[in-house]
Amino acid sequence: MPVRWTVDPEAAETLWRELAEMPLRLTGPNGRVVDLGGGNGNFVAPLLEKEGSLVTIDTDRTALASANPRIRAVCGSVLALPFRDQAFDGIAGRAVLHHVPDDLDAAIADAKRVVRPGGLLLFQEPTDGNPIANAARRRFPTERHDPHERPLPAEAYLAAVRRELEVVEVRHEFLLSYLLPHAVGRLPPDRRGFARFFTRVLFRFDRLLLAALPKLRSRAAYVSILARRPGVTSPSFGQR
Repeated sequence: MPVRWTVDPEAAETLWRELAEMPLRLTGPNGRVVDLGGGNGNFVAPLLEKEGSLVTIDTDRTALASANPRIRAVCGSVLALPFRDQAFDGIAGRAVLHHVPDDLDAAIADAKRVVRPGGLLLFQEPTDGNPIANAARRRFPTERHDPHERPLPAEAYLAAVRRELEVVEVRHEFLLSYLLPHAVGRLPPDRRGFARFFTRVLFRFDRLLLAALPKLRSRAAYVSILARRPGVTSPSFGQR
């Protein structure tokens, strides 16, 4: 039986704050951005502060129904996006490609089609390289996970993106800290303070290890890929 999805907000903020802010790099003010497989659109929601024109597309009508009223919700598949060519300035997708592992090329090609030349695309995906995450998926499936989803090696996502797009930046995240927000959320409230501190320490340790030992990146639990559709040079929103 699936276990209940539980996350401690403070521990999750430690791990995910920087990754959650990455969509802000996709466009300037008033940009048009679509969230692929975005459910309620939370991944692109930070762009509301830029007065962006935002869309979330998903097959889950229940998730779409809870989208912010300022985010247009569209029911549809990432393999056949119901949008005109070059309709968007940027595209975001968190944890969507591993739902179509046998159709990566088709999904990325259609994403490329609907973004303008020079536009940026951001994909963030779980990988199959982290032993801790793999064990949790096998032993503790949750109601939030599709039984048919299949995380792939980080290099498989990267290779598929490179076949269609120019890669701007790649980030590998989480070795030992990935599941801590879930573990902390299951503790009694009076025991969460130290657990949150431990999460911060282990997260920083992960960062140090990944920077010092690049070979460990294949064991990271998540990969972020920022890419650009070739063509007319866009403003450097994605550059640091």
